[in-house]
Amino acid sequence: MKPWDWLFRARGWGHGARRRTDHPSDRLRMLAVDLSTIAQHDAGTGIQRVVRSLWEQLRQATLPGFELVAVAATVKGGYRRADLSDGGIALPDPKQPLVELQSGDIFLGLDLAAHRLWRHRRQVARWQRRGASIAMVIYDILPLRRPDWFPPSTARHFGRWIRIIERHCDTALCISQSVSIDLDDVLRTRRSKRRPVIRHALLPLSGDIGASRPSRGMDADGHALLMRMRRRPTILMVATVEPRKGHAPLLDAFDRLQGRLGEQAPDLVMVGRPGWRTEDVQRRMTDHARTCAGFHWLRDVSDEFLTALYDNAALVVVPSLGEGYGLPIVEALRHGRRVLARDLPVFRELQQPGLDYFPSDAPDALADAIIASMNAPQPPSINYAGGWDESLARLLKALAIAQAPAVNDRPLASDISPGL
Repeated sequence: MKPWDWLFRARGWGHGARRRTDHPSDRLRMLAVDLSTIAQHDAGTGIQRVVRSLWEQLRQATLPGFELVAVAATVKGGYRRADLSDGGIALPDPKQPLVELQSGDIFLGLDLAAHRLWRHRRQVARWQRRGASIAMVIYDILPLRRPDWFPPSTARHFGRWIRIIERHCDTALCISQSVSIDLDDVLRTRRSKRRPVIRHALLPLSGDIGASRPSRGMDADGHALLMRMRRRPTILMVATVEPRKGHAPLLDAFDRLQGRLGEQAPDLVMVGRPGWRTEDVQRRMTDHARTCAGFHWLRDVSDEFLTALYDNAALVVVPSLGEGYGLPIVEALRHGRRVLARDLPVFRELQQPGLDYFPSDAPDALADAIIASMNAPQPPSINYAGGWDESLARLLKALAIAQAPAVNDRPLASDISPGL
């Protein structure tokens, strides 16, 4: 030991410092949940539905010994208590004091806010030195694996974000086994000194859109499209228009079906906002929507409308080249829809009756797989039954937080013997 090492260890400085684990028993421990991105803007995509759903579950839960606190940070301002005054989630008043965590408290990185987390890494490090635990939900590692699929800024932010994970994360809540393996591989490649002490836990997701404080609204065109879907078999794809999602192969297969079957070909509805590095595909989708009555591109839909689309689809196709989970798969299965997904390991984790796989992007092969899946006998039951309450239970178990029974689960006074 160097002469000055005792001082660093005593004051909790540096990587080798031992974190304090004692905490006053007479105070509530804080569970600080990061909602930074959704507080600034709810894009309405998959991760936002996950964040909304799990936050709602946490908000309704009774967590003895803990104070649940929504926190958010901006690029310029550190983590403060988020504004929940109007029933929604908004960024905090910058005049508020910074949130300070101490021994026994937990920071839960529920939202995906890679660049904010890096900007305020000193605040996170300070929490950890004082004995707080850092838990992060890991949605995927794809920007590190395939930076060509993302804008340069995303890969840059993730490169910094992974440094926060390896230095400060105590518990990694991975949404699939595939993500857990990817995270371990990335940390091993980086030869992280912290890698062996990061505890991995699985956090499976639910397809219950209705439990996510769903957005509402549907215009006349939306109602007309649903009427058409009730008359004609319709393929549905739900994904932001970005390189890894596989829009082009599905469009190719749709064109093949149009050429083969003419008026008998199924319709295709693509739901997703315009993304990045897909200008050619977006132009093609716009042209199809203008010239083909059976093709529809919906750039922005409410959760209410999305639910109705699932309910009326004959088949949901998920041709993505890479995912951390596959939320449209479980959403579709929960609505009793058959699903045809690319044969990826992460999608194999979701395997059950009603979920079929295709191995090839070749237009004729994918067209054949679509027809075969649509014509396959309906299994006795298609229902991905897992709810967000199950996800919450897995989350709390990973954080070693006890949950009190719901009021409806507790015995009534009339059911309790007076002698007890």
